[in-house]
Amino acid sequence: MKFINIHTHNHDASSVSVINLFPEDVDSIVPEKLYSIGIHPWNVTKINTPKQIQTISETAEKENIFAIGEIGLDKLHSEFNLQKDVFLKQINIAKMLDKPIIVHCVKAFSELLEILKTEKLTIPVIIHRYSGNITVAEQLLKFGCYLSFGHELFNSQSKVSKVFKKIPLKYIFLETDDAKITINDVYEKAAEIKTISVTELNEKIRSNFKICF
Repeated sequence: MKFINIHTHNHDASSVSVINLFPEDVDSIVPEKLYSIGIHPWNVTKINTPKQIQTISETAEKENIFAIGEIGLDKLHSEFNLQKDVFLKQINIAKMLDKPIIVHCVKAFSELLEILKTEKLTIPVIIHRYSGNITVAEQLLKFGCYLSFGHELFNSQSKVSKVFKKIPLKYIFLETDDAKITINDVYEKAAEIKTISVTELNEKIRSNFKICF
C-alpha cells in the first residue's frame, strides 16, 4: 500500500504524491501525476499577478489538479498586504472549483484565523509543514483544518513534534516538502511518535485523503 505525500516538490513513483506546481510550470503537467497549483507568498512581487491568477483558474479545472497551493501568508517576506490579496484571490478559485487549499503560513496565524472566520470556508484547508504551537493548532482544528507535518518530526525536542503527538489522527497529513528524506521515513517517525503501527497510520491518512479529495 503506497503512502500519501500531501505536499512535495519531487515526484516519487512509490507514493501517492501531490506535487507542488507554480503557474509558470504548467507545461510540465503529465496526466498520470497529481498536482497542486498556486502562487507562493514569496513570489507575489515577482509575477504578473492577473496573468498567473488566470493560469491557475484555467489549469485547476484539470482532474489531476487536486488542490490550490501552496498559497498563503509569510511575515518573514515583504509585501504582506499584497500576499493577503493574492491569497484571497486563490481561495476564491478554490471555492469556485470546490477544491482544497494547501496553505503556507509563517508567523501569520492570527491573520489566517481571521480569514478562516470571515470566509467561512467549506472546502478542506490543509496547513502544510505546520510550525505553530498547540494553542494555534487547536484553533485551526475548530475550523476543520488539517495539519501536515514533515521533517521537523525528526527533532524530538521541537514544538512541532510535541504538537503532532497531541493532534487527533483525523486532522493529520504527512509530507516531504523539499526535504531530502523519503515519505516512508516520515511515516515511520510519525508512527513512532504516535505509538501506533505504520499500517494504522497509513490507513487513517488515506481516509483523510478520501474525505478531502
